[in-house]
Amino acid sequence: MYFLKNLTQTLTFILLSFFISFSSTLAAPVKISILQTIEHPALNATREGFVKELNRLGYEESTNLTLDYQSAQGNTALAAQIAQKFASNQADVIVAIGTTAAQAAMNATKDNKIPVIFSSVTDPLTAKLVENLKVPEGHVTGVSNFVSVEPQFKLFKKLRPNLKTLGVIYNPGEANSVSLIKTMEKAAKEFNLKIETATAAKTSDVLAASRSLCGKVDAIFINNDNTALAAFKSVVKATQECGIPAFVSDVDLFDQGALAALGPDQTDLGRQTARMVDLVLKNPKAPLPPVQFPEKTKEFVRTP
Repeated sequence: MYFLKNLTQTLTFILLSFFISFSSTLAAPVKISILQTIEHPALNATREGFVKELNRLGYEESTNLTLDYQSAQGNTALAAQIAQKFASNQADVIVAIGTTAAQAAMNATKDNKIPVIFSSVTDPLTAKLVENLKVPEGHVTGVSNFVSVEPQFKLFKKLRPNLKTLGVIYNPGEANSVSLIKTMEKAAKEFNLKIETATAAKTSDVLAASRSLCGKVDAIFINNDNTALAAFKSVVKATQECGIPAFVSDVDLFDQGALAALGPDQTDLGRQTARMVDLVLKNPKAPLPPVQFPEKTKEFVRTP
């Protein structure tokens, strides 16, 4: 009897330990790592919208969520290092805000296939993040911030009927931006516009690039280029010196001196991204959802 009593106690202890361990595993916080290409209002708004929507969906830090955020500060090499760290730490999902961040995250997770959900990437096809927008076959999908340039050009021409040459500053190292230049050059013909470009590989180059367009263009437009967006105040400074307007696709930058802004609601993009992450976490064996595009756009025009 003594043996049976001890055996029963031992088995009870083992089973209790197992269920405690099992419950702890189930209750382990979800680990989400966020890599952002660079700090500027649009991408910051995307991140803030993402976190707020996560909270609304029931994910809370210190309870069921571990959140790690880092910025690559516009540095491609740093983006790769951070992405590799996230992959080594076995994040459940890596959220990549911006094209450079998304490419770095995808490359860092080729072996372990951690899901990468991008946000605010204009052209995921050209960036080679996915091969099919509707059926992403790898471990990467997300939410694009692309909006058609035609409504933007239409607005600019309405505000400046004599607009003939539009200056555009972009970083040639951003696949996103190179693709947009081609898109804008094609669409410009319909509006009798000429696109004049200037390049800026880093934010400190943006002022000089903007000034180089003075006398050559009737306005300057910054369209989803993260380098130029991060230094938009420099663009405005140059346009004021030249006596021409500045246009921007990032509505969060309108208050920095743009004549007009037309683009996606970046906070809402973040919310869309959070809902996609929630879907992926709750359906780990299901194929990744299709790439999504902005549900909302905003337009702001400065009145005289």
